[in-house]
Order: sequence, then structure tokens, then C-alpha cells
Amino acid sequence: MHDTTALLVELGAVILGLGLVGRFAGRIGLSPIPLYLLAGLAFGHGGLIPLDASEEFTMVGAEIGVILLLLLLGLEYSASELVTSLKTQYPSGAVDFVLNATPGAVAALILGWGPVGAVALAGVTWISSSGVIAKVMTDLGRLGNRETPVILGVLVMEDLAMAIYLPLLTAMLAGVSLAGGSLALVIALGAVGLVLYLALRHGRLISRAVSS
Repeated sequence: MHDTTALLVELGAVILGLGLVGRFAGRIGLSPIPLYLLAGLAFGHGGLIPLDASEEFTMVGAEIGVILLLLLLGLEYSASELVTSLKTQYPSGAVDFVLNATPGAVAALILGWGPVGAVALAGVTWISSSGVIAKVMTDLGRLGNRETPVILGVLVMEDLAMAIYLPLLTAMLAGVSLAGGSLALVIALGAVGLVLYLALRHGRLISRAVSS
């Protein structure tokens, strides 16, 4: 009973605090994302007040929230629009890769972290948070703007690139042989290709089956 009470009290305080923060951000015309991040730094591990009772529940809720947010963003565009965006925005994706991944790789090499560290830090500086960016665009009412497809195209290319990057990085960190890393890469690419194929070729049939 004590654990349940502490959980409810902590969750209530967190929700109330975030609501006030969001209200304040709306008053001054800003997205609440930066203020939410500052609030997260102020509490929990290393913060002013620990949130031990609600930590696990909050983590699960955060994962569900990100999934629903990305789902909402995906509902704004069809599979054909996504592929068209990828075809037209790949130069932007290439520029995004060069400008963001290169500094991380160079910094890792300067620090003496070696090739594996360079690959890892390049991914850190390259990849953006789709959830955070989607939330900011939603809060600012920019989903219908002309530049939004370009931004979404770059984000999608980053997410698809993770299907290649993460298996390779995992293999490098684990010291797996080239054959093992190649197998993981083939599986990841196959999964991504299958999803895109089904969405493009049989999207309507799948939608009808799910709706019925």
C-alpha cells in the first residue's frame, strides 16, 4: 500500500509540474520540450528530489508516448509520399550526414578513441531525435508547412540508415567476424525492405483487413 501511495503521489506531482511548465511555455510562445528536459534534469538521478517509486512506470510511459507520437506523425503521410520524399530529399540527407557525422568522427580520432569510437561518436552526432522534433513541430503547428516534408525526409533517412548503422556498430563493438556482421546487416535490410514493400504494394489491402 505504501509503495502504491508513493507512486501515485509522485506521478501526480510530476504531471502537475509538467502541466505548469507546459502552460508557462505556451504563455511565452515556446515549445515545452526544453523546459521538460530541464525539469527532468532537476529531479531523479543526480537531481534535487529522487523519483524512485515512479521511475519504472515513467520509463514505460515515455516509451509508449514516443511510439504514439511517431505514429501520429506517420499518419500525416502515406507510403507513396514517403518514398517520393526520399527520392527528392536524398541530397539533403547526404548533406545532413556529412555535416553532422564528420565532426563526431573527427573528435573521436583526435581524442584517441580509435576507429570504433569514431564510428560510434559519428552516429551520436549524426542522428536526431525523431520524437523530439515531431513534438516540436506539432507544438509549433508546423506539420503543414512547406519545409516540413524536407525535415521529415531527412529524419526518415536517418532512421532507415540506423538499420545499417546499428548492426555494423554492434558487430564492431562485439568484435564479431565480418560474416556475423554481414548477416545482421542483411536481416535488418530485409526487414526494412519488406515493410516498405508491403506498405507500397499492399497498403490498401492491409488497411482494409485491419479496419474490418
